[in-house]
Amino acid sequence: MNATASVDLAGLDMSDLALWREGPPHELFAHLRREAPMHFSALGDFEHERGFWSVVRHEDIAAVGRDHETFSSARSIVLVDKLSWDPAVPDPMDLAQHMMITTDPPRHDRMKALVQRAFTPKRALEHTERMREIIHLVFDRALERHPDGKIDLVQDVGQYVPAMVIGEMLGCPREDAEQLVDWTNRTTAFEDPRLVPDLGEIMRALEEFIPYVNTMIESRRVSPQDDLTSALIEAKIDGDHLSHEEILMFFFLLMVAGNDSTRAVFTSGMKNLLEDEEQMQLVRSGAVPLEDVVEEFVRFNPAFAYMRRTATKDVELHGQQIKAGDKLALWYVSGNRDETVFDDPNRFDVRRDTSASQGFGAGLARLELRLWIEIALERFPDLTLDGESDRLASTFLNQYRSIPVSLLG
Repeated sequence: MNATASVDLAGLDMSDLALWREGPPHELFAHLRREAPMHFSALGDFEHERGFWSVVRHEDIAAVGRDHETFSSARSIVLVDKLSWDPAVPDPMDLAQHMMITTDPPRHDRMKALVQRAFTPKRALEHTERMREIIHLVFDRALERHPDGKIDLVQDVGQYVPAMVIGEMLGCPREDAEQLVDWTNRTTAFEDPRLVPDLGEIMRALEEFIPYVNTMIESRRVSPQDDLTSALIEAKIDGDHLSHEEILMFFFLLMVAGNDSTRAVFTSGMKNLLEDEEQMQLVRSGAVPLEDVVEEFVRFNPAFAYMRRTATKDVELHGQQIKAGDKLALWYVSGNRDETVFDDPNRFDVRRDTSASQGFGAGLARLELRLWIEIALERFPDLTLDGESDRLASTFLNQYRSIPVSLLG
């Protein structure tokens, strides 16, 4: 009997971490796509917050994501508006309003145009050889610590490659990678008590991070360098520069996107490959271009399970009355498994057409992933899984906390 046949939709809370212990609840999302394409959940762990609507079908996720006038990105990309309800305590969610990802047009377009002036394809391509060097360096260091080749793909490798890549582009010394990883973990993994024992830890991490970036910004204003921080400071359109707060939060956004998203997609995708001998052979033989492999990594394991939008006015979707101010979760983990768009969507297959996949847009990260897969498979022909993996406790971050592997077989 189908385990979802007797689901109590009225009492279902898609933010309940118990549903996510083994990863995204794909059977439940399939049930919602069939029976309740707009489903309302309470936000059980945040009693001060109003609940949210789950948008689960591919076409609805795309439509809501495009309609910024009706469904705004402003305020927050996660389901909570506030992490602290004490007026005397600064709330980290207030800082999020300065990030490009939490803005709508025309402000979003202005910030995007300024950032594109700094973050050019040429700059990314120039960084290719340094990416290769960093990937080799991180594997070398992992082997120095574990000469038998038994490492953790997330803890020993996955965390450090993206932190060094994006950190170096921003102008951070490589030796600061550990600190960048720590700040990322403490500010984004707020649902996992192993990394964030209390929500005050988020603000404590930001209180360390902000002076670090402020110092870098002021240093680059006085003495510009050939790095992305200097380029962000100097970029302008019609005489308009990014504000100090916008540069600060774009630095934060890149750090989080560079660390969380790339390590999540690489480590999860490699686990899928290592679990499927046929798929691994297709990749190792070169029968499938690495660009296509990356796209299936992204479709099958979107780094962020959802992004939030907020309704700006009353609207009806699938017969449900959405009120102004209501929250909507665009579940990419559901849209990327929509059976009306992808054949046999729960099967990992590097040969499939992934052009409709949702939730991951950075060209730099795709280049980094391609190089990372290439180097890992070339250097370690006997790479195998070597123990039980452990997932991060989160409805937002779709990633593993630990994947034990043997590099040497």
